[in-house]
Amino acid sequence: MDLSKVVAISGKPGLFLVSGQGTGKLVVESLLDGKRTPAFANDRISSLEEISIYTTGDDKPLKEVFMN
Repeated sequence: MDLSKVVAISGKPGLFLVSGQGTGKLVVESLLDGKRTPAFANDRISSLEEISIYTTGDDKPLKEVFMN
């Protein structure tokens, strides 16, 4: 799965799939109910590809955690 297209938006429940892009916004589709909504530039959007997990040794990208 391509984690760069899966995002978390602060203040909104669940995860979202990026389905399009407009001027100053992304069109995202909820993985919970399939509804499409806009996510604007002032929303705190985090791609799952950018998220790391802190471990006892070092940081591990979320993709590595899912593969192990």
